[in-house]
Amino acid sequence: MSLALYRRYRSLRFAELIGQSHLAATLRNQVRRGSVAHAYLFAGIRGTGKTSTARILARAVNCLAPQEGEPCNSCAACTEVLGGGAVDVLEIDAASNRGIDEMRELRERVRFLPASLRRKVYIVDEAHMLTPEAWNAFLKTLEEPPPHVLFVLATTEPHKVPETVRSRVQRFDFRRIDAAELHQHLAAVAAAEAVDCEHDALELVARVASGSVRDALSVLEQSMAAGDRPVSVATVRRSLGLADPQTVLAVLAGVAASDAAAALRGVAAAFAAGADARQLLRELARLARGAELSALGVDGIAELSVAEAAACATLGSGGRPGVWVEVIERCAEAEINLRQPVDARLQVELVVLRACGFTGSVAAGGAAALLVGAIAAPSPGMPRPAAQPPRRAAPEGEVDATVETDPTSVAAPPEPTGGAPAAATAEQVEDRAARSTYTQAPIDLDGWVERWPQVLEEVMRRGDTMLAGLLRTCRPVAGSEGRLVVGAPSGFHLDRLQDPQKAARLAEAVAALAGRVCTIEAVYGPRGGTTVPGPPAAAAVDPTDAVLAAFPGSRVTASRRREQPAEGWG
Repeated sequence: MSLALYRRYRSLRFAELIGQSHLAATLRNQVRRGSVAHAYLFAGIRGTGKTSTARILARAVNCLAPQEGEPCNSCAACTEVLGGGAVDVLEIDAASNRGIDEMRELRERVRFLPASLRRKVYIVDEAHMLTPEAWNAFLKTLEEPPPHVLFVLATTEPHKVPETVRSRVQRFDFRRIDAAELHQHLAAVAAAEAVDCEHDALELVARVASGSVRDALSVLEQSMAAGDRPVSVATVRRSLGLADPQTVLAVLAGVAASDAAAALRGVAAAFAAGADARQLLRELARLARGAELSALGVDGIAELSVAEAAACATLGSGGRPGVWVEVIERCAEAEINLRQPVDARLQVELVVLRACGFTGSVAAGGAAALLVGAIAAPSPGMPRPAAQPPRRAAPEGEVDATVETDPTSVAAPPEPTGGAPAAATAEQVEDRAARSTYTQAPIDLDGWVERWPQVLEEVMRRGDTMLAGLLRTCRPVAGSEGRLVVGAPSGFHLDRLQDPQKAARLAEAVAALAGRVCTIEAVYGPRGGTTVPGPPAAAAVDPTDAVLAAFPGSRVTASRRREQPAEGWG
């Protein structure tokens, strides 16, 4: 079985490290001068050469014929280390050897002299996985190891390494490999393997690797295994599950125009062509970044092709302000969600819908309603219904007589254009209220109590099941024509009803029911419209205190005191 490309073409000298010349020169000088530290911390993303550098350093400090700080890779010591049979060079996977027992064993072993080499070298990979107890057991040994021992800690998350450890080692940060350097390395590997690869294909591999040499070589090997010669851009896209750039741009064009239906059709086309959800999110974020940079007038740093740069310039000149930043943020959030057992396609569709203006939380049933509404929108080639003349707002206390009176119909949902915020403006609420399907507006408290179930239904139709569930335990406590006072049974309910977003949703539902914009107040308890500052004091005898009094000597390990409802709450 042949070795993987990233193992076959692993760097063997400091000078061969790709994109890490800043630290390679320092380590080479330390070896040449004999001033190697007792412990190092190599930090950086995966595939940037941390373990390779640690192995080169292990050979360099033991080499019998070093060449200007470089290992010769041909003496007995270098050959032993390269062959993997050196008992004095130990690689420890901290992800599976992370406990205090393993560190205690290591602490005992470092006292023994090397078996055949000059120095013992311990390479601890994924060092951030060690437990706090393991670090404590290892700390003194790391600070003052025997002179024949060298420690190299490698990690992708240096912030998780305790500060007490970081202060005792020399830290080297491995940077992401530049796409141009990575492209050059891939071309050299392809030539060594006698495989013809298109320039654009290698460029694509270098870009999607995001600075990781190992990832780039893995993708190149997978693309080469497909059998196509030369290896083309299409071959690489199939190997990675990448969507066609035109499809991704079509999705973003729909977002720019707030056309959710067009954007979702683009998403459907991408998945039909075999796109991977994570890669699709990354491509959306990458081109959205390009559009935002173009809108800001920043050129040359987005790493786009000529065609992509032109398309992003067009996107950047349109769309509502901040839409591309929102796309980037939502793509990053959705990619994190993909780590959980979720519907990957639904995550992408929600990103698109929210970027088109469907903002706010979408509860169970709400997401489906949004998706169905957007997908059902007519395509550009389909005839659209004739535009209706704008309706005037009904006079106060009346309902427009031209509207339908079918009690099962609902007010029209907000148009997904222009990126409307979750909370509608007063003008939008009034316009929707004028189109109310209800024939009689409540004019007193009895009317509001009678219509309260319909208020809950209106909230549900707007996709906020959380607010609807909250309102089920609330009730109208005062009301008149154009005014409603809602009583909250607890401080928690009162806080939620006074939240601006929830209040705006309730106002929309009430306006649709009343046929006009209404004033809504939230108070604590049924006090007939009198605002109460907050929950009343607890009862004179608290239930927990009563239990303790009844059972002297008892010990309460956890107590959740119940908030008392306002006086008169049924």
